Amino acid sequence: MGYSSPGGAPRDTKSPIRPATRPAPKLARNNAMRNTTRALPPRGASGRNWHFYGGGIPVYRTPMNVPAARWSVAALLVVLLAACAKKPDSTQSGARSGAVGLVPETERSRHFEAVSGHLELGGVLYGYVDVDGDVLALAGSAQTVVGQIAAAQPQLSKLAKQDFKALVSDLGLTDVKAIGLSSVREAGGTFRNRAFLYTPEGRHGLFAVFGGQPGRFVGARLAPPDADFYAEHEFDIVAVYDTVKALVAKVNGPEAADAFEKAMKKAGAQSQFSLLDLIEGLNGRAIFIARLDPAKTVALPGPKPVNIPAFSALVRIDGIGPAVEAALAARSAQLEASQEGSLHLFTCKGAPPIEGLKYVFAVDGKALYAATSADFLRECLKRSEGLDTNPAFVAGLAALGPEGNGLTWVAPRFFSRLKELSAINAQSSADVRKLLDLYAANLPAASQPLLAVRTNLPDGILVRSAWNRSLKADVAMLTVYNPLTVGLLAAMAIPAFQKVRVNSQTMAVTNNLRMLAAAADQYYLEHGASSPPTYDDLVGPDKMIKALVPVAGEDYRALDYQQGRLFRVVLGDGRTVTYPRRQPNSPRTAAARSVNTPRPDAVARQSDAIMENLRTLDEAANRYYAEHDTTTATLDQLAGPGNLVPHLESVSGEDYHSVLFKKGRPLRLYLKDGRVIVYPP
Repeated sequence: MGYSSPGGAPRDTKSPIRPATRPAPKLARNNAMRNTTRALPPRGASGRNWHFYGGGIPVYRTPMNVPAARWSVAALLVVLLAACAKKPDSTQSGARSGAVGLVPETERSRHFEAVSGHLELGGVLYGYVDVDGDVLALAGSAQTVVGQIAAAQPQLSKLAKQDFKALVSDLGLTDVKAIGLSSVREAGGTFRNRAFLYTPEGRHGLFAVFGGQPGRFVGARLAPPDADFYAEHEFDIVAVYDTVKALVAKVNGPEAADAFEKAMKKAGAQSQFSLLDLIEGLNGRAIFIARLDPAKTVALPGPKPVNIPAFSALVRIDGIGPAVEAALAARSAQLEASQEGSLHLFTCKGAPPIEGLKYVFAVDGKALYAATSADFLRECLKRSEGLDTNPAFVAGLAALGPEGNGLTWVAPRFFSRLKELSAINAQSSADVRKLLDLYAANLPAASQPLLAVRTNLPDGILVRSAWNRSLKADVAMLTVYNPLTVGLLAAMAIPAFQKVRVNSQTMAVTNNLRMLAAAADQYYLEHGASSPPTYDDLVGPDKMIKALVPVAGEDYRALDYQQGRLFRVVLGDGRTVTYPRRQPNSPRTAAARSVNTPRPDAVARQSDAIMENLRTLDEAANRYYAEHDTTTATLDQLAGPGNLVPHLESVSGEDYHSVLFKKGRPLRLYLKDGRVIVYPP
């Protein structure tokens, strides 16, 4: 082996290579290398070949047909490379390996290993949160806040006495001990997400709604292979109902729980089914299928129709068929009944509200179907090859697992068709198109199908998905809506809420006092001033005021109803509300007492105008009773923008909120001057 000198002449290859005491300048080294190259003999001359390694250092070798020479050169290269390799720093070897040790076991969250075993480490997101005990701490803080509010609002005292920690435990909110999240970016641009709720002691209460043991997804056969949306989810609404009923019994007693159950049984009776029977049947699976037409559109009904992509849809809910079949059969005026084998069909009569969509309901055993048309229902039920034969669906499900308790599939066309809403509504106004553009801009851009699977495991709930975004947005949402932020918002909102509530209560109590004052004056007109009225003389089903509800614990029976006395009532929190009453010798009172004194023309005109307002309200109330199948109404339901009486103008400051609207009863309005106007007269 040899090296070249600065002069360019090669030295004896047997001479040792002495390291330079000072490195040569870069330009000098490059010149030396070029000079050495020119000084070398041509390839094959004198039987020698030269190869360079590094900065111009030639290596002498014999012709390549000599095996011993080749092995010698190879061995020498290995030695040189080993000698030149940088020795690893023993103090940094652990850091270079990328392995970060866990904290000592005494400091480690006891749920970390159980949760991390279901996640993937090293992607774009990895998160772990230990929430064991946090819900109980939050419940304790909430109880403290409610106790402080109850000090100013006595009606909340009963709630403040409840054990909030026991309530959240009964609701099942303490079942979750830890939460884990992970996201990994895949080659196609999608993300492989995982979310895990760790419930080592099982689930009860509200968390029981997610069902029991996982099973195979059997509904994909119903969906067409080109379905744009498919979802299949297991649920247990009965468990939620039982939890709510037990909570009512715990807070308000067994009688309240029985009343709650009776109310649930009666609910829906007018529609020929019991809401309780419906809830008890909701213990199975629900399937949702939607397919968008790639070209056709339909117009939604309304004064300004909006076009949407034509679609076919089907919903199947297990367990509630028998509970609603009687209700469907009772609507013979709207639904036409027929039967096809075990399938009981109920098809909408008349022209469909949306062109091409003639809705149909069907009951088959315990299953209830609802579809956009009978043809699509039959297509789904008789299908031999469904979404389960779609290669993308099969591959995605194989990656996430064929079994579970919930599944959601969204095809790219679902979003692309919805993004065309502005284009297919080109004839609409600029405001409508702007709104549609805003809606389309917030839709995800998916180039691949999206698939998510939820699975109930022995130690928790695992959600795996191949989605168009990672779970970072969900983490950001959790960052905003955390207990600390909610607590700060509550601390700012409670004083404002209390102020609004105080003002509202004062106005309501003042209105009650005003009605009592008007009723008392009317009583004096009818019975004279010999004896003042009592509360029972003024309030009652057959009295001038049918009912009077206390607002904040005030007692109207303690008022002094003598003429000229100021009404003063004390609320439950110690506040006092007063209402001024007219003096018995005031001119207006004297005129009101003189029943034989003719009224001035101005008063007569006011009465006529008020009577016209009452007539208008009476007609609106009767119409409201008929349209809503009820016997009562309120002024806010009758008068105001968008209601039957868009505008109602007060004649002399009268308040029509004091009028009781009840079917078959005349309208009675108490005026501030003591008069009472009744319609019909």
